[in-house]
Amino acid sequence: MAKAKPAKSVKPVAKKPVVALLGKPKKGDKAYTKSKLVAHLAAAVSAKGFGEVSKKQAGALVEELTALLFVYAAVGAPLPGLGKLVLREIPAKPARTIVSFGKEMKVPAKPKSQKVVFRFSKEAKEFFKK
Repeated sequence: MAKAKPAKSVKPVAKKPVVALLGKPKKGDKAYTKSKLVAHLAAAVSAKGFGEVSKKQAGALVEELTALLFVYAAVGAPLPGLGKLVLREIPAKPARTIVSFGKEMKVPAKPKSQKVVFRFSKEAKEFFKK
């Protein structure tokens, strides 16, 4: 019976923090745009050794992720480590008459509706606690 060969040890790829690739935002910096996100994703994936990823490929990934989140929002679409996108049902409200500033006002009825809500995970909330 032959002895089993020991498994080769794989050197872990050193994780560069996100800040190292982007740099911390400064007071006067503008918002983080979609093009910055796509460029960052392309650079980060390429730097981790998964092959060259173009901005076009990273843009397609972002578009597909967005579409997927919208489709599955009705049942809850999770983003691991960040939170969950859910579709919330708003119940119908009946018509009523209210008194405001001494005048009677009629408030029309509102039908039931839906609202997209993002619920942040505990980890995300703890990250921004002071």
